[in-house]
Amino acid sequence: MPLSSLLRGLLQRLAATRLPGLHPLVLSAGAAALLVLLYNGQLWSAVLGWWPGRTVQDIAFLLSIGFVLAAAFFLVLQIFAFKRALKPILVLIFLAAAGVSYFASAFGVMMDHAMIANVMQTDAHEAGDLMNASFLLHMAIYGLLPAAFIVLVPLHHHGINRELMHRLGAVAACLLVIGTSAAFFYQDYAVLVRGHREIRFMINPSAAIYGTVRYATAFPSAMAGEFKTIAANAERRPAADGRKTVIVLVVGETARADHFSLNGYERETTPRLAERGVVSFGEVRSCATSTADSVPCMFSDLARSDYSPAEAATRENLLDIAVRAGVDVIWLENNSSCKGVCARVPTRTSWEVSDPAHCDGSECSDEILVDMLKFAMASNDRDLLVVMHQIGSHGPAYYKRSTPEFRAFAPTCETSQIQSCTEEQLINTYDNSIRYTDHILGEVIDMLDKASDRFDTALLYASDHGESLGEGGIYLHGLPYMFAPAAQTHIPTVFWASPAYREAASLDKGCLARNAGLDYSHDNLFHSVLGLFDIKTDVYRTDLDIFAPCRPAERTAVLMGGPETDGSALR
Repeated sequence: MPLSSLLRGLLQRLAATRLPGLHPLVLSAGAAALLVLLYNGQLWSAVLGWWPGRTVQDIAFLLSIGFVLAAAFFLVLQIFAFKRALKPILVLIFLAAAGVSYFASAFGVMMDHAMIANVMQTDAHEAGDLMNASFLLHMAIYGLLPAAFIVLVPLHHHGINRELMHRLGAVAACLLVIGTSAAFFYQDYAVLVRGHREIRFMINPSAAIYGTVRYATAFPSAMAGEFKTIAANAERRPAADGRKTVIVLVVGETARADHFSLNGYERETTPRLAERGVVSFGEVRSCATSTADSVPCMFSDLARSDYSPAEAATRENLLDIAVRAGVDVIWLENNSSCKGVCARVPTRTSWEVSDPAHCDGSECSDEILVDMLKFAMASNDRDLLVVMHQIGSHGPAYYKRSTPEFRAFAPTCETSQIQSCTEEQLINTYDNSIRYTDHILGEVIDMLDKASDRFDTALLYASDHGESLGEGGIYLHGLPYMFAPAAQTHIPTVFWASPAYREAASLDKGCLARNAGLDYSHDNLFHSVLGLFDIKTDVYRTDLDIFAPCRPAERTAVLMGGPETDGSALR
């Protein structure tokens, strides 16, 4: 029998069943217990692993966690335990909890505000990759069935005196459970929580609710302030020979540094880049573990320690400064969006172009970015910064992230239900996507190399974040930064420059190669691109410019506002 028919039959039978009436407090208590028992598998799995003891006291402590959570949930639900308020709130809670429990169990995700931002900014194509049969079945059993029961069950109240006594008794019972557990197991709770602060992101549905509230309130409060202009004095120093500069900044997606053969990975995943003589910076860390946070952070003057998405949305970024300095900027998009970074510059998207040679009607391969770059450069005669935002290695549908001729590794995982694939299949499929990115970057470098008779050209590639591939039962990305494994934060960063650019910029490639193993992060990107374009401004910091140590000191001094040595130009 098809799943849809089975579900329809269950719902019809439930609707036809005359359910006994329940008091709102009883429904609330049952809901709280159900949430703790059935919707917090990730939490229980983690706690049982963290707390290996199985003495009588250990078991009593572990049981107390369930009672405390249920009491806390029940205490909060009592605020809404009235006829007209309780049902819609419980329906929303169970639908949300069902979704969270699926992704927590299947991929190991945690629901902080950054993950909520990912959910809010996910486009239809990304969502489609996640809407598989397992997810729909899970939502039907853990979301729709409880929601249907909640809608259909009759509710009744007692008289006012009895009602007041029951409600006060329910509050007292919850406080008694929490207080008793604290009295007997305070030290155990302290050890557990202090040693595993990530536990707060695993409690379903409270973590998701808190993250949603935090996400929803951050932007309105920030947007109420004044939009900030930075680097109002930005100025690009002209080249002495009049040649223009074209730099392509490729924002990668979900690439891991340890899967680039340039960085010592045993598989040949980046052969074209190796042939092009690029410099690979092997120890670079991302600003965040999600595209929604990382991309705006990459282009912000704010360091990761000071960064927030709301703050970044209310101030200018690298692209604004480049435009002010006289550099043409264009953003080429083949991901979900630029996350607000390109709001004030010309933008072309793959879905607007929709070339059937590279698009299947729902999404496009990154090859379309190469064609879009050709078009952007064809009529250009000015200084130009092109930002290419890849779909890259975006999961879980890694099998869609490479074309057949670049699938060097087999067998592969031909499904978005990656947790059902073997480790070999999953890594093969992911590595094929890296190999395809290598091809795309090679194509861009070749194009820039051919254009070097007219322009000084360079390419800088950096991924927005990394990816977990099942290590420790964790998949995808988006874990809170403080708990994220290196796989989600250790990103590849690659630089190439034409001989003409290196000569004009007095850039020592040998010096770059010697510095390639130093520790860098997304904090360096803003200042490094300013340096690559010789943009003089008061916000430029030489200590955060990757390329500054490999240029003559007097050039860097000019960018920071010092006097020019030749009185006219930097070149």
